Amino acid sequence: MTVGPENKSAEREVANDQPPGPDTHGEDHAVPAERDHPDVPILPPVLFGCTLLFSLLFEVVGGGDFFRFGAQLTIGLLTISFGAGLMAWCLTLFAHEGTNIEPYKPTTTLVTVGPFAFSRNPIYIALSALYLGLCILFDITWGFVFFPPLIVALHFLVIVREEAYLEDKFGQAYRDYCASVRRWL
Repeated sequence: MTVGPENKSAEREVANDQPPGPDTHGEDHAVPAERDHPDVPILPPVLFGCTLLFSLLFEVVGGGDFFRFGAQLTIGLLTISFGAGLMAWCLTLFAHEGTNIEPYKPTTTLVTVGPFAFSRNPIYIALSALYLGLCILFDITWGFVFFPPLIVALHFLVIVREEAYLEDKFGQAYRDYCASVRRWL
């Protein structure tokens, strides 16, 4: 399903995984082209990559063991495969719907099919699976330590801004989507 933009300003209630609240301003407004994006301060893959490299640095300094085999290899590769497959599915849907994946470009379509019918953030689930799979595969213990702060940073630096942007852009259609689909799983 594709939904075009409404460009309504609305009150935002993004805490506690609650869907945004009703439109309290009642006015329509156009978003200037240069501001038609979520204005995230860091690209999510960069946030995941930097955290993984930071974790790897801590692991190397601490004398960590790398390249374990057996169950660890299997679990790591399966987790990476899941993340890569989910990411490919999401990217294919964005291309099919003709919308931008880059958060510094305008979102032209609200994608609500495929994995987006089960989670509002399947791309971040895919990135999380890739990150955790690499941590498992290469035995990067610090990666697990830094994963919770990574998710908190992702929530406040990216997801909250994206949700506010999408609510402004798609109005009631996005609020309905939030009411029927969970943020994560």
